[in-house]
Amino acid sequence: MDNDTYDDRNYTQQKFNKNIVKRIQELEDRRPSKLDDQVDIKLMKQEEWNEKVIERLDQEIENRTRAFEQIEDLEDLVAELKFDIETKLERIENILVVHRNQDRTQKKNYKALRDVWDKTVLNIIEKGEHGKH
Repeated sequence: MDNDTYDDRNYTQQKFNKNIVKRIQELEDRRPSKLDDQVDIKLMKQEEWNEKVIERLDQEIENRTRAFEQIEDLEDLVAELKFDIETKLERIENILVVHRNQDRTQKKNYKALRDVWDKTVLNIIEKGEHGKH
């Protein structure tokens, strides 16, 4: 994984976390300041609501973190597969070079054999000298 991608994700995560803290502070600033029974009940409900919001936000942060980890794992896997494929392609290319060289050598040997046949063996056969040596 390259540093730019990591920096982008890290920046996004930090921005997300700052927004969460800002939102929580805003919620705390909205609490009623009176201390009568009704306000106390509302405060309790507000605190319960704040706790639920914080729980949900924590869960969302955890989910995001898990998702980023899975993305990093996938990127590592892709890099490994890319390396494996490149290595196999290099090996195949090397094999093809060896086969091309063998093919050229076989063609040269065939030509040399044909030359010997045409120049020597056919002359001996035409002269009728075969089997006399």
